[in-house]
Amino acid sequence: MIKLENEALLVELTEQGAELTKIYHKKTELDYLWDADQAFWGRHAPILFPTVGRLVDDTYYVDGEAFHLTQHGFARDKVFTVVKLVENQVVLELLADDKSKIIYPFSFRLRVTYTLLDDQIRVEYQVENTDNRRIYFSIGAHPAFNVPLTEGTKFEDYYLDFGQKEKLDTLLLEGPYRSGELKALSTEKTDTLDLDYSLFENDALIFEGLSGNEIAIRSKKHPHFVKVSFPHFPFVGIWTPGNDAPFLCIEPWFGIADGVGNSVELRDKAGIEQLDPEAIFTSEYRIQIG
Repeated sequence: MIKLENEALLVELTEQGAELTKIYHKKTELDYLWDADQAFWGRHAPILFPTVGRLVDDTYYVDGEAFHLTQHGFARDKVFTVVKLVENQVVLELLADDKSKIIYPFSFRLRVTYTLLDDQIRVEYQVENTDNRRIYFSIGAHPAFNVPLTEGTKFEDYYLDFGQKEKLDTLLLEGPYRSGELKALSTEKTDTLDLDYSLFENDALIFEGLSGNEIAIRSKKHPHFVKVSFPHFPFVGIWTPGNDAPFLCIEPWFGIADGVGNSVELRDKAGIEQLDPEAIFTSEYRIQIG
């Protein structure tokens, strides 16, 4: 277990999947990150790479050759190497190997950096193409936060705060795949959305191209909050499995699930990123708690 600490926060994570496992605020004395109770969902904050969402038949093609990946890729199930660790920062690394190339035939270096900045955690992703050809990938976050956060409150006492008025059209799913249709969650632009399990009857809410690229979980009963800021991420998913599951995920993505139909060439997959040899992709998002 790796621990990071500053005056405001105590954060824990593990080399397994380079996954956050605890976010504790010293002033509020609250744990904000979901505890991975297997009765509901046995993960805290997995990293999604080299795909986001489900592939049709768990299959994609590279130059006509079929490869197979389960939902959200394999990085979340790999052991990362710590390449730097100081009191308020850790850098973890995953390299391609013979096993990964069986299911993802590219050479890469994936680095994940966690840095504590006052009451925020900055999470940076860096993907380097170490292959001799162009590579294709998606990457995303999947942190789950305790909702309800405090005793005496329930899920429906909370709401999403988008920081500015947004047109909340969610991409609809047909099973695990995009149906190609949209559903408007409000008749006009709004900056808030009240939480209710019924919102997730058809799985996740998926928004593309939000203007503000930030979402906070707030309550009508207390002042505490979690805010996720994700500049430049084209997609964000909001998810809970329902059935009274006491958590909510805010998931910034570079990438998205396949559409209904047939398996596709990875280079043609919706939302895919590409890197030429020696090029490096970087992105970051931040978690602020209070």
